[in-house]
Amino acid sequence: GSEMCIRDRVETKAPNHKEGISELSTYLGLEPNAVLGIWSDGNSISLVYKQADMHYKSVRQATLPAPGDNVLIPGDKALTYVDLREHDDISGAGLNRLFSDLLNHIVANDSKSTRADDRLDNMCNMLLLKMDSDTNGKMAQDPQEPLDFQVCSTPAETAKRINMSFERYMAKYPFLFEDTSTKTIKFDDETIHAVVYWLQGINLKSAAPETLSSAFQVFRSANVKQGEGQYFTPQRIIESAVKLMEIDYHDKVIDPACGTGGFLFETYNTLLKRASDEQRDEIRTWAHRNLYGVDLDSINVKLARALMIGAKDGSTNIVLGDSLREQKWQDFPMLSPVLGSEADGSYDVVLTNPPFGEKLKIRATDAKQAKYSICQHTSGGYPSDNYSDTELGLVFMERAYRLLTSGGRLGIVLPETYFFSKTYRWFRKWVGQHFDVLAVMNIPMEAFQGFCRAKTNFYVMRKKPAKEGAPLKQPSWARTGETWITYAPTIGINKDGKPLYHVTKEGTRTKEIDDTVLSDVTTLLEGSDSPTARFIPTPKSLIDSYIGVPQYYDWASIKEFERYVQTHLKGFLTRTLGDLEDTGIISIRNGHGSPSADLRNGDVPYVKVSDLRAGMVNFNPTNMVSLSLAKRFWHGEASGLSPWSIVTPSRASKNIGEPSMLLPGQERAVFTKETLIMNVMSETLFDNFYLGWALDLDAVRKQWSRVVFMQTNREDLGNRYREIRIPVPDTREHGELVSSHYRKYYRSIAQLRSEFLEARKAQNK
Repeated sequence: GSEMCIRDRVETKAPNHKEGISELSTYLGLEPNAVLGIWSDGNSISLVYKQADMHYKSVRQATLPAPGDNVLIPGDKALTYVDLREHDDISGAGLNRLFSDLLNHIVANDSKSTRADDRLDNMCNMLLLKMDSDTNGKMAQDPQEPLDFQVCSTPAETAKRINMSFERYMAKYPFLFEDTSTKTIKFDDETIHAVVYWLQGINLKSAAPETLSSAFQVFRSANVKQGEGQYFTPQRIIESAVKLMEIDYHDKVIDPACGTGGFLFETYNTLLKRASDEQRDEIRTWAHRNLYGVDLDSINVKLARALMIGAKDGSTNIVLGDSLREQKWQDFPMLSPVLGSEADGSYDVVLTNPPFGEKLKIRATDAKQAKYSICQHTSGGYPSDNYSDTELGLVFMERAYRLLTSGGRLGIVLPETYFFSKTYRWFRKWVGQHFDVLAVMNIPMEAFQGFCRAKTNFYVMRKKPAKEGAPLKQPSWARTGETWITYAPTIGINKDGKPLYHVTKEGTRTKEIDDTVLSDVTTLLEGSDSPTARFIPTPKSLIDSYIGVPQYYDWASIKEFERYVQTHLKGFLTRTLGDLEDTGIISIRNGHGSPSADLRNGDVPYVKVSDLRAGMVNFNPTNMVSLSLAKRFWHGEASGLSPWSIVTPSRASKNIGEPSMLLPGQERAVFTKETLIMNVMSETLFDNFYLGWALDLDAVRKQWSRVVFMQTNREDLGNRYREIRIPVPDTREHGELVSSHYRKYYRSIAQLRSEFLEARKAQNK
C-alpha cells in the first residue's frame, strides 16, 4: 500500500451504516492524506476508499486490507482535463508539502531507487509525463478524452501504462534524454502508482515554472546540491531582474549557469506578453535563434528544456556542459557552438545566478589553461602573474565578459560581500576595469534564507566598449555617470520562503503581496521616483566604494536623526563618531581577542557579544580564563578598561550598536575582539554617561542598520561605526541635564551591585 497516505478511523458512534459512512466520508475529506476509512457496528466492517477523483467508494461486508494490498484506487470514470484542479487549490500546505510527502514515501518504500540523484531523475521524468499529459488534455478536441496520467486498478497496470507513455515521450523529445541512458521509470510499481495517484488530479501544466521550481527545491534536498552552491532562484527575484534588464527581440541572450531555466523562461514569457498576436510566432522564432542556456547538471538541463518545451520555444538551445573549464568542452559536443571562441562577443545579454560559495573554486591549473585574468591575484591583492584558486561565482564574471558584445549587458546575482570586504578589493578593481555598474537591486535576506545566509544582490553591468565614445545600447532607464540603486526591504517572500503579504497598521494581513523591489523596478521603468530607490553618482573607483551594498544608500535613518535633533534638542550639533575620534574627544578600540574554548578554565571573565544585553555587561561563569592568559590578551598587566566604558558588539550579533556600560569592578575582564570599547577622553562637553545616553537614543540606534553588512553569513560592522551620528551639546550643563536619568540609573546599579557583592562575600566567609 502507501504508508505515506493511509489514515484509518474505526467509527462506532453513528447508529446505522448509512449515517456512519456519511460521517466517515466527512472525516476523510478533512484529512488531505487519508485514503481509507473503516466503519464497524461490531458485527460487520465497511471500508470507505477515497478514489483518485476524490470521490468516495464504500464496500460493505469487507475484510481489513492486508499489508501490501493496494488501497489507492481509480475513480468510477476516467479522469479528463476538465476534472483537474488548479495547483493552488490543493488542501494543506500546497505543492511543496505534496512533493515533500512524495519524497518521504519514495525514500521509505521504493525498492529500486536508492540514490538521491536517481530519485530526483525519476521524479523529474514523472513530472514531465504529468505535464505532457495535461498539455495533451488541454489541446484535445474532445474535452472528455481520458488523460494518460492516471492510475489503473492495480499498481502493475499503472506502472505498465506509465512506462508506455514514457517510451512515447522519449521518442517525442529525444534531446531531453541524450545525456542519459534512461529507458524506463526506475521506481517500483507501487511507487509509480502512488505518485500518479497523488499528482493525477492537479493541473501542473497551468503552473509549469512554479511547479518545476518547487520540485527542484524539494527534491534537491540539502545533502544533494546545496553543497555545490546551487540555490533555487525564487520567481520574484527572476521577475524583477528580467524587467530591469529590458530585453527585447534584438537581443541574443544566454544564461551560462541556467539551473532549471527560470531566467530563460521569464525572458521569453515577458516578450510574449508584450507581443501582439501577429508577433507571437516571431517571438518563438527569436527564442529558437537567440535564447541559450548551459548547465553542468543533466537533470537541471532536462527540467529547463522541458520548461521551454511547455512554452513552445528554445529548448534545443539549452545544453549540458561546464561553462568555465574549457579543457572539458570536448566532452560536451553541443557546448562549443554556444560558448566556444566563435560565440565570444556575440551575446547582447548574459543573465545568470551562478553557483557561489567560498569552498566552490576553480583550480589555478584550470584557470591558467583558460587564461582567466580574474584568477590572477594573490590572497593579499591584485594583480599577480600567477593564477590562484578562485570562487566560481567570480569566474563567471569573466565568462560573461568574454561572451558579451561591446557594451553588452550583464545581469548577475552575487554575494554582497564581494563588494565591500577587504578580501575582495582585487575583484572590485577587476570589475571597474571591465564593466560599468548600471544598477544594484537589493535581494532581502529572506529570499534565500531557506538555503543559505549569504546576503546577495542582483547587479546590472555593462561591458566597457572596446573604443572610447563608441555608441552603446543601454536600458531606457540608464543614466550616464550614475547608478540606480534600490534598497527596498521586501521582495514578497518571508523567512520561510512563503508569500509575504502587506499588513495594515491595525495588524491585519491583506491579500496583497508585499514586494517593494518589484514596485521600485516598475516605478523606474515608468520614469517615476520611489522612496526606496534613487540614482547616485557612479564612483570613479569601485575598490573602496560601497556602491554594491544597497542598504548603505538608505539615508532615511540619517534624515530621521537630523529631524529628531532639530525638534527635541535645540542648540545641539550633530557629529559622527569618526569625527569625535579624530579630534581626540573620544577613543574607540576593539576588544582584546577570543581565547579558544579549551583554555577557558580560570577566574578572569571572558566577555562575548552574547554577554552584552539590556545595557549591561554580564559575566558568564562558564567563560573564564586564567590570569596569565588574560595578560597575553591584554598585552600587559592590566586590561586597559575603566569604569563607565561603553561597550557594543561590532560583529556577529543582532544588537550591534546597542550600548552597554561597564560598571566599577568589571574592569578585570577579557573582551572578545568583536566588540567596540568607547571612552570620552576630553570631558569639556560631555562624559561617558552622556555618550551612553546618546548612543541609546532610538534615532541613533536606527542608523546602525545602514552600516552593518552581512560578511558571508555574519553581521559585520567594519570601521563604518565612524559614520554614526550623535547629538553633541552646546554646554556641559545642557548635556548633563538631558542625560541625568542615564547617569542616575547606572550609578544606582553600581551602588546596589557593590553592596550585594560585599554582603555575599561576608556570608561566604
